[in-house]
Amino acid sequence: MQEAAEVIVTQTGQAFSLKGQRVLVTGAAGGICAAVARACFDLGAEVLLTDIRSCEELSFALSRNGRPAPRLEVDIARVEAPEELARWAGEIDALVLGAGVYRPIDWDHDSFEEELALALDTNLKAPMRMARAFADRMATSGRGRIVLIGSVAALTGGTFPGVGPHYAVSKGGLHTLVRYLAARYTSASVLVNGVAPGTIDTPMLKDLDLRPALAKQPLKRAARPEEVAWPIAFLCSPAASFIAGAILDVNGGNYVRP
Repeated sequence: MQEAAEVIVTQTGQAFSLKGQRVLVTGAAGGICAAVARACFDLGAEVLLTDIRSCEELSFALSRNGRPAPRLEVDIARVEAPEELARWAGEIDALVLGAGVYRPIDWDHDSFEEELALALDTNLKAPMRMARAFADRMATSGRGRIVLIGSVAALTGGTFPGVGPHYAVSKGGLHTLVRYLAARYTSASVLVNGVAPGTIDTPMLKDLDLRPALAKQPLKRAARPEEVAWPIAFLCSPAASFIAGAILDVNGGNYVRP
């Protein structure tokens, strides 16, 4: 890893390059985080992939370009998983925490208590434990990037019918975690930020009627996964060397902060 004094770059090409960086991406088997892995790989990073599902297809596709993309299948919600991943990954430069679950039910549903526990365990507790497993190591080295993927639902309470309180609250807590981590680690040159996507065209939403959400959105369409991945890759890069504690809105104008 680079020393803290080397983070500052002056050439545009270097500022956006991830060459020589090691980036660990959770939730990398599909959706936004698979696109994040591809974007970081294209910018020169060594990408480490993890998900509860197999990342073999993505790992193979990236490795065909001549650089390995190691993978490890693990349930991120297990209490022991973050330390296992830390031992497996070793020293990394950036950590993208995108593994999450979304189940469109309300609190009067028979399975709400189970879904509430799953949402909090996966969307909030797991990223907190991952940060605990990696942030101190980054601080010791004098630099690092952590990006947490939240949601516009944390800001609006939900953009379309079916966004239950379990999901919105888990993502709201994640946004608070961004601010907590930034306050704790920025002075050690570990820059922690978040991204709050809006409606994204991913398999997670394939069975939902998105028309109510898209009707309120100025761009009138869902985002492609790569349209969220590019800002995340930027936050991992030297170009974001003076950004800490921010929640970057990537929602097509659906939510504008006051």
